[in-house]
Amino acid sequence: MAELPYKRHMGKREGTDWPPRRLSAIGDRWNAILRPAWLIALAFTVIADLAGTAYVLHENFEIQPVFFAVGLTVDIDEPEGPTVGPRGKEAKQLGIEKESRIVAIDGKPQNPENGIESLTEALRNAPGPAVQLRIAAPDGRLHDYRLTRSPIHSQEFEASEPLSRDMQLAIRLATSLLACTTLLLCAGLLFLRRARDPVALLLSFGFLSLAATMDPPLLMWLGLGFGDAYDVVSSSGWVLIVVALAAFPDGRFVPAWLRWIVPLSVLLAVVLSIDEIDPTIQIPIAVLLPIGLIAMWVLRYRRLDRGIERQQIKWAASGFVAGFVLVGLAVLAALEFGDANSRSANLLIVIAFNLGLVLLPLGLLVSLTRFRLWEADVVITRSAAYAVVTVLVGIVWATSTDLVKEMVTAAMGQHNTTVSASISAVLAAGLFAPTQSLVLGYTKRRFGKYSSKLKTTAERLPAWSATASPADLGMRALAAIAESVHASRAAVLTLTPTGRELVAARGIEEPEALAAPETVPEEDPRFTLQLPLEDDDGPIGTLLLGPRSDGNRYNRDEREALQALTEPLAEAIRRAMDRVQREAGVHKMISAVEERLARIERGGHAGPDPAPA
Repeated sequence: MAELPYKRHMGKREGTDWPPRRLSAIGDRWNAILRPAWLIALAFTVIADLAGTAYVLHENFEIQPVFFAVGLTVDIDEPEGPTVGPRGKEAKQLGIEKESRIVAIDGKPQNPENGIESLTEALRNAPGPAVQLRIAAPDGRLHDYRLTRSPIHSQEFEASEPLSRDMQLAIRLATSLLACTTLLLCAGLLFLRRARDPVALLLSFGFLSLAATMDPPLLMWLGLGFGDAYDVVSSSGWVLIVVALAAFPDGRFVPAWLRWIVPLSVLLAVVLSIDEIDPTIQIPIAVLLPIGLIAMWVLRYRRLDRGIERQQIKWAASGFVAGFVLVGLAVLAALEFGDANSRSANLLIVIAFNLGLVLLPLGLLVSLTRFRLWEADVVITRSAAYAVVTVLVGIVWATSTDLVKEMVTAAMGQHNTTVSASISAVLAAGLFAPTQSLVLGYTKRRFGKYSSKLKTTAERLPAWSATASPADLGMRALAAIAESVHASRAAVLTLTPTGRELVAARGIEEPEALAAPETVPEEDPRFTLQLPLEDDDGPIGTLLLGPRSDGNRYNRDEREALQALTEPLAEAIRRAMDRVQREAGVHKMISAVEERLARIERGGHAGPDPAPA
C-alpha cells in the first residue's frame, strides 16, 4: 500500500483525532527507529525459541524422569509452583489427585514457589528405594504417602500408550517449531515487503510476540519463574494483533468507532495479564474480541466492489478463521478432555493448536503481500466443498452405524459388529462420489462463474466480427480478459505494411505511443506477457498484457486460457478488418456514383465541367 495521505473528515484532518481514524504510513523518522527495534525483537524471538526447545528437552529428559521414578507426573503452574499427579498404578491406588503439591520430602519442608528445579533436586537427592512425601490436595488437605522408586511405573504407563514417549516428544516439537517458524517467516516477509504499512508492521511485531510465547518457549517462561515477563510480552502481542485486525487492510478503522479499539485493547490486555482474574472471564475476552473484528470484515467486504481490497479481506478472513477454528477446538478439547495421564490425547490437542497457528498468519501474509489474491476463489471454494463432503459423509457414517448395528444385532446376534461397521462404511463410500460431484458442481456454478468468461468470449467473437468495428471488438475482448484474469493493462496491435496499428487499449497512458515506429512493444516493461495473434492466414498482430492487478504473473491455467483465445481473436479481427475495408470500398463506390449523378443533374452530362471561355 502506498503512503496513506491525510484527508479531511467532518472538518478535521484524519490523523489529528485521537484515537486516530486511520493509521498513517510509517515515515522516515519512525522507520529509522522501528527497523532496529524489529531486529531486536526478531533476535529475542529466535533466542527464546532456541532456549525454549533446549528447556523442553531438559524438562523431558532431566526433570520428568525423576518424578516418573516414583509414579508421578509434574506440571508447571505459574505462579504457585509445580503440581503433581498420578502416573503409575501405585499413586492412583493411594488416591493422589491431579494438581496436588508436594510440601515435604522425607520430612523436609518444600516451598513450591521455589520452582520446579528446586523440587526436582530435592526429590532426586532423597535417599532409599522409597520416598516419604507430604502432598497437599487441590482442596488444601494434607496427606502422607510412601512411594517406591521403580521403573515399573513408567513401563505400566507406556504400555497403555500407542506411541513411545520419545516419538510423542518428537511430534510435539516438530509441530511447535513449524508453527514458530511460520510465524517468524510471515513476520519477516511482512516487514521486508511492507515496512511502511502500519497494519503489516503491527502484525509483524504481533507474530514475533506470539512465536516467543507459545510452545516450546512457553514452558521455559513458566519453568524459570518469568511469568510476569511472559504476561507483558504475550499481552503486548495480543494488543498489536487486535489493533491490526481492526484497521485491516488499509489502516482505516471502518466503521469509524472501531478506532476506540486502540485504548480499549490496552485496558483489556491488563485484564488478561492479571493472574487473580478468573480464566473464564479472560478467555472470552481474548477470543471473542478478535471474532468480533472479523465480523466487521464481513460488513466491509459486502460494501466493496469486486477488486483487490475485497480479495485481501477474503484471503485474510479465510486464513484467520481456519486457524482460529483449529485453535478453538484445541482449547475446548484441552478444557474438556485435557488429562496429564493421557499423553496421546494431549498430543492431538497440541498438534491441532500448532496447525491452527500455522494457518493463522498465512492468509494475512497472502493478503498484505498481495500474492496470488485472485486464487482465493478457487482455493476457498474447493476447500469449503471438500469440508462439506467430509462432514456429510461423517454424519451418514455415524448415524448409519448405530442403525445398522441394531439391524444386524437383531438378525445375526450381538457379536457381529464388524459386519455393521462394514455396511456403514459401504453406505458412506456410496454417498461420497455423488455428494462430491453435487457440491463441487454447485460451488463451481456459484463461485466460479468468471473462470469460463474467456471461453464464452471466444464463442461470441465470430458474431461480434460481423457487426462491430475492430476497435469495438478489441475493447470487448480486453474487457473480458481483464475480468477473467485481472490484467492490470492490455493492448491489441495489428500489423500493417509500414509497422503496427493500435486496435484497442485498456489501463494504459498515451496508448497511441505503442504504434510509433520507434517503439518495440515486446520490450516494454509494462507488459509481462506478449501473445502473437495468428490464424490460418498467418500472423495479424499481438496481444500485450501487463501483470495481474495483484502484481503477480499469470499461472499456467491462465496462460493456456489466453493462448486458446488468441486464434479466435485473430480470426475475428481479420474478419472485422476485411468487412470494414469492404464496407469502405462500397461506401467509396456509392459516393463516386452519387457525385457523378450530382454532376449530371447540374450540367446535363457526366463528363468533366467545361473549361471557362
